[in-house]
Amino acid sequence: MKRKNKALVKVISVLMTFCFVLSGLSYSTVLGADNEYADGYESMSSAQKQAYLTQHLKEVEAKLSGLSRQSKETEEYIKTLDQKIKYLQMELSLADEEISNAKKRITALENQYNSNENQIKQLKTEIQELTEQSKILQKEFDESYEQYAQRERALYISGNMSTLTTLLTSKDISTLFTRLEMIKRVARSDKELLENLQNEGTELMATKQQLSTKEEKLTANQQTLVITEKELSETVTELQGKQVDYEAKEVAYKQEKQESDNLLKELQAKTQAYSEYHNQDLAELEEVNREIEQAAEEFVKRMEEQNKTTTSKATTTKKQTTTKASTENKDSSSETAASTTKSTTKKATTKATTQKTTAASSKLSMTFPVPSQTKITTGYGSAGYAGHTGVDFACATGSKVVAAESGYVLISKDLKNSNGSYRSYGRYIVIAHDKKNSKGNYVYTLYAHNSQRVVSEGEYVKKGQLIAYSGSTGNSTGPHCHFEVRTPSASYNDCVDPTAYLPK
Repeated sequence: MKRKNKALVKVISVLMTFCFVLSGLSYSTVLGADNEYADGYESMSSAQKQAYLTQHLKEVEAKLSGLSRQSKETEEYIKTLDQKIKYLQMELSLADEEISNAKKRITALENQYNSNENQIKQLKTEIQELTEQSKILQKEFDESYEQYAQRERALYISGNMSTLTTLLTSKDISTLFTRLEMIKRVARSDKELLENLQNEGTELMATKQQLSTKEEKLTANQQTLVITEKELSETVTELQGKQVDYEAKEVAYKQEKQESDNLLKELQAKTQAYSEYHNQDLAELEEVNREIEQAAEEFVKRMEEQNKTTTSKATTTKKQTTTKASTENKDSSSETAASTTKSTTKKATTKATTQKTTAASSKLSMTFPVPSQTKITTGYGSAGYAGHTGVDFACATGSKVVAAESGYVLISKDLKNSNGSYRSYGRYIVIAHDKKNSKGNYVYTLYAHNSQRVVSEGEYVKKGQLIAYSGSTGNSTGPHCHFEVRTPSASYNDCVDPTAYLPK
């Protein structure tokens, strides 16, 4: 048996060692990944995530130190600095998550503490009631027991005269019946006395047992309360530490972001190829995106209802025309062949011209949003950061910005912070086009960072119509027009490269 146990222990040890090696390899693989959010990052524990971020921040810091010796005003330095900022953002997110978890833990502990306190209060009340009840039952039992003891003492003093002897020594029948009735009453009384004594004893024992159970539970709850109070105090202290740590990391993040913004602005000022600052607030973008999506959904509903109405009217008109044509005077066929041929040829030519014009006008064909600047200064996805979902046209402040195609103005709005400064897209416009693309999908265009807007929401605009004047409002390094194309939906996730729609 001992040999079998030793063999089993060895097998378990080998398996545990194997599992540990595998977990170590997996973690090393994650740390060695180059991508921003390495595979498996989300499944890591908080400690593993922090180790991952700490390692990558050290590597980025080393790289920045080397690059700074040459010059900070380079795209490579700014790109590396932005990588650091991304890791700092991840650290902030992790710290925020830990703070949130600590707050939840505190809430749970507080609820547990309050619950324990209420239970203790209730138990103390119940124990007090049981104690009083136990005293009463004990008194009743003692009294019954004393009666029983007196009865036993009386029997002892009276001797061991049996019931039969008592009956046989009766002088007459009357005495016999009298003694017999007395014996019955005494026996009945003795029986009731014993039954009461037994019942009172049973109830007393049950009450004492219940009291003992309640007291044990009270002791356990009091011990739990002490442990919970200690854990709650430790968690509160831990939370305070995490909040201080978060504030320090937030300061570091803002400082690095400000440095990145300043360097980028200086670099782009040299080339005049202005764009957006790289590190945008994702929560802010999501908020703007939801507003655009909601407006687009309402637009699609209106268009679908309009198409249904148009189709219904066209069908009715066609039926009426067919009926009218069938009832016309057949004598019209007596017209000369030459006149008929000439008229038919003219109608055919007119119809063909009309169809050609209609087909051309219903086809989506965009123009450049800034007529004075047809050169894209910052391409789609090439602004040096992930998330540049449009193209930029650097141009002087006040340059005309026009509708790339005809459609309805979905959004015409200024995005501002609480202090009055512009944020995100700044003064921006979104147009839902009344023509679909070659795939039959709706197309939406966005024009951002304007200095002035000249169209309102709900307004219909024609292709090339003035809608705004360019500027540098919101998340912008300098005067330019940020132009986006979104399809099939107006979601931020459905942004496509605008060059596929602009003139070649």
